[in-house]
Amino acid sequence: MPVPAISSRSGGLVLSTRAVGLAGILAGVGLAGEFLFFSLSGFSQTSFSDPATAMTFLRDHGALVRTAVLFGAAGIVVTLIFRAGLADRLKARTPTLAAATLLFGIVGNVGDGLVALSFWTGIPAYVTLAGHDLASAQNSWSAFAALTGGYQGFGNLFLGLSALAAGWASVDRRQLPVALGAIGLVAGAAAIVSVLGVNSPLGFFGYATAILLVIVFRVWAGIELLRGRSQVKDER
Repeated sequence: MPVPAISSRSGGLVLSTRAVGLAGILAGVGLAGEFLFFSLSGFSQTSFSDPATAMTFLRDHGALVRTAVLFGAAGIVVTLIFRAGLADRLKARTPTLAAATLLFGIVGNVGDGLVALSFWTGIPAYVTLAGHDLASAQNSWSAFAALTGGYQGFGNLFLGLSALAAGWASVDRRQLPVALGAIGLVAGAAAIVSVLGVNSPLGFFGYATAILLVIVFRVWAGIELLRGRSQVKDER
C-alpha cells in the first residue's frame, strides 16, 4: 500500500499540509477530551469488569462514558488524516518507517474504533437490560468487558508500534525535532507496556504515561506540520 502523498498542485500543497497539521492538533484535543470524560465518570477497570458494580456504574455514569466515546470516535477520524500526512513527511528519508507509522496506526485505530462502537451501542443496551433483568445483564457482562478489553489492547499495541516508528524516524533522520521524536519513542514503549502489563500497576502506569505523551506528540507534531507548510511550498 503506497503512502499517500500531499498534492503538489498550486495552492493544494498549502491547504493539504494545513489540514494535516490541524488534524494532528485536533487528534490531540480529541484524546484529551476522551481521557477527561473517562476520568470525570470515575471509570475504574476493576469496577467496570465486575458485573456486580458495573451495572450501577453504567446507570449512574454511562452518559459520561458515552461522551468520552464520542471524543474518541471523532479523534479516530482526524488521527487517520494526521497519520497519513505525518507518514508523507517522513517518507523521503525513512520510507519503511513512514509506511510502518501509517499502517500500524490504521490497524490500531481499528481496535480503538471497535471499543468506541461497542461502548456506544453496548452501554444503553445493558442499562435497559439491567432495568428489567439484572441477572441476565450481570451474567453476560464479563464476556462484554473481556471482549472490549481485547479490542483496547489490540489498538494500544499497534498505536504504540506506530508511535515507535514515527519517533525512531524523527530521532534517526531529524525530520522532526529530536525531542518530539523522543516523546514518540517513549509514548510508543509505554503503550506496549500497558498491553503487556494489563491489570497490573505497571500496566496502568504505562497506559497513563502513553495517553499524556501521545497528546503532546500529536499537538506538537501538528504544530510542526503547520509551520512546515511554507517551507515545503518554497521547495516546489
